[in-house]
Amino acid sequence: MNVFIFAAIIFSTMAENKDTGALQYNNQSQKPLLSFGVLADIQYCDSDPVGTRFYRSSLNKLKEALTTLKADSVDFIINLGDIIDKDLDSYKTVLDIIGSSGLKTYHVTGNHDYSVDARQKKRIPAITESREGYYSVLYKNFRFIFLNGNEISTYISNSKSDLKEANNYIASMKERGEINAVEWNGGIGDKQLIWLRKQMNSSVTKNEKVILICHFPLVPYNVHNLLNYNEVLSVLGNYHNIIAWFNGHNHAGNYGNFNMIHFVTFKGMVETDLSNSFALVEIYRNKLWIKGYGREKSQILAF
Repeated sequence: MNVFIFAAIIFSTMAENKDTGALQYNNQSQKPLLSFGVLADIQYCDSDPVGTRFYRSSLNKLKEALTTLKADSVDFIINLGDIIDKDLDSYKTVLDIIGSSGLKTYHVTGNHDYSVDARQKKRIPAITESREGYYSVLYKNFRFIFLNGNEISTYISNSKSDLKEANNYIASMKERGEINAVEWNGGIGDKQLIWLRKQMNSSVTKNEKVILICHFPLVPYNVHNLLNYNEVLSVLGNYHNIIAWFNGHNHAGNYGNFNMIHFVTFKGMVETDLSNSFALVEIYRNKLWIKGYGREKSQILAF
């Protein structure tokens, strides 16, 4: 199907409800197969605002989001990374709020989750479902694959050899003129790419639909992209059972499409003083219904 026709099919079904921010879908009678909440770039710390980032305000926004999503009876929550900024003690504050909600929460980590004093990096709590930071879970024949986009980075490790390798990688990207060759982006290592291929092959064998979760975007090409976005796209291009890639990192939000995969960048909660940003995602037989709250865009994505 031509991508422009495909986009027209998606967006012609949508009518914005200005009172709730939700979309009204014509003749909507189906019940969702499952639903989940999405949080992106909370970036809480007990610090004064810097530019458009209101760090302290994220706590009340997080509480509001969790209360709303619990009332919506979601099956689980996905955190797209960067729950803290600067201060290691912020982890306990944020995780206590998430824990008190009683909602099962799946995490990926972002670059700001490691932006603590170098001497404290070993004390960063393990919030993902695996030691490696990548894992998958299955809900009703939908496989959610959570990826660790920080393996190639200048910020995750104090090891001189790891830091040199990451700096060399970014330097070679700069020589090629890559706009995402910046120190606050990360990349996925070879071992994880092998694991991803195995996950995808298994999902095809079992006739599962896949949603991929990472802190960093792949599409459209921009300064926030995963360092080795091309390598990952070359893997994803071999499969036709992938519904979407969800990420944060770019606080402005974004959307792209590659190989009929929806690439959705969710807006950062930390942005602005009072306006919140989070989403409820409902999965139906042939579409995702993203219901945005606050600044988050609502959209229906066919698959």
